[in-house]
Amino acid sequence: MKNRKLRTKITLRIGIFIILCDIALNIVVKNIIDYSSSNTIKNDMIIQQNNATDFINEYFMINGKNLDKQTFISNSPKISISLSENNNSTVGIYDDNGQLQYESVKGEVNKSINEHINKAKENKAYIYFAKENDENKGYFAYPFYSNGEVVGIVEIIRDYKDIIYNNRSIYLLFTLVESIFFFIILILIYIILRKSTRPIENLLKGVREVSNGNYGYEVVELNNKDEIGDLAYEYNKMRTKIKKQIEVTHYLEKSRRDFFCNITHELKTPLTSIAGYAELLQTNYDNEKFRIQAINSIEKESAKLNSMISSILEVSRGQILNREKNEFDIGKLIKDTSDEMKIRNNNSLKVKLNVENSNILGIYDEIKSLLLNLLENAYRYSIEYGEIEIVGQKKDNYYNLSISNKSYNLDSEFQEKAFEPFIRGENALNLEGNGLGLYICKLIVEEHNGEIDIEIKDDVVKIMIKLTTM
Repeated sequence: MKNRKLRTKITLRIGIFIILCDIALNIVVKNIIDYSSSNTIKNDMIIQQNNATDFINEYFMINGKNLDKQTFISNSPKISISLSENNNSTVGIYDDNGQLQYESVKGEVNKSINEHINKAKENKAYIYFAKENDENKGYFAYPFYSNGEVVGIVEIIRDYKDIIYNNRSIYLLFTLVESIFFFIILILIYIILRKSTRPIENLLKGVREVSNGNYGYEVVELNNKDEIGDLAYEYNKMRTKIKKQIEVTHYLEKSRRDFFCNITHELKTPLTSIAGYAELLQTNYDNEKFRIQAINSIEKESAKLNSMISSILEVSRGQILNREKNEFDIGKLIKDTSDEMKIRNNNSLKVKLNVENSNILGIYDEIKSLLLNLLENAYRYSIEYGEIEIVGQKKDNYYNLSISNKSYNLDSEFQEKAFEPFIRGENALNLEGNGLGLYICKLIVEEHNGEIDIEIKDDVVKIMIKLTTM
């Protein structure tokens, strides 16, 4: 089942809350309008009572008549008609026992309503408002006093349809405006929530893409200057980091597979050669010339195998061990190593040395191994009567070392793969190398948080190393 979206849930809950508030407000407003209508009718009835009382008193005064029960009843037609005409209402005159004496009717009157008359008989003024069958009339009755004595009852029936209709129209208009306002607010809330939750939807999509292995998906909507924008920014950082870690993991796994595949191949070659010569020696041992050739080949392949195993152990040691680093002068070490290599390789190559002294923090034996590997490569792959140039300079907080030599037709493909294991120069003068030298150099430099690079231009190979100084 598909889950309801967050903005729909929030909009629905806010909508329910607003509806409840609107209902409560509607009830309050209706009560206020009803209360106002009741007060308006009550005040109007009081005004009608005062007018009727003043009229009756003035009527008897002008006509010079004494106001008592008998005269009140005998003059009831004139009083009723005059009040009805003046106030545009039904007026009835009753005796003090509640018996109708005369009534001047305006419009329709419900004769069954007598609650107000009964209350007036109890010497109480009373208003009854009739709402049945679209009737909106006020039935009002009060006892009429003269000289402290009740002489009769005055009934006033007045139509309040206009007041009720106007108040009802106001209520309906308020309800309509309230409903429109409610829908406008609900739509605005939905639009705002839709805009606000869009980054969350993008984040959700991004999480799903990452869970499906698509680490290239990036949340591009980062305009929100709030927690959602920060979350999107942190998501992109996390995604980039995960992507890099996975790429590194894949690269390391591929390198590991390639490394061991190459090891298998490289170890198998000299072992096959040794085994082949050993087998042939069993049948051709008396052949002096072949025996010497076979022994020399076995000795040569054994030395090659020993060199390769030593290099592999050195690679393994560099990847596993984390030995303590000490401070030493790298300039002096470069000079000493260069002199050592000159003695070891007594050939026609010329070495040009331009090295500054500077202290670094590192593992002395590994840096020396680094220099030996680089210089051995330079001697091995240089052209005859060539020159090896060694430059070491301190710049800012780094020591920059470069070793250059002219070689044979090395292409860009070699430059790209030079630091991978078992990569050899195709046109080297001496092909006895095992292809691990530069790979070991790369591991050593990385262990010292340095940088190593190679540049090949016009058959000149230049190895550049940057190490941090003290």
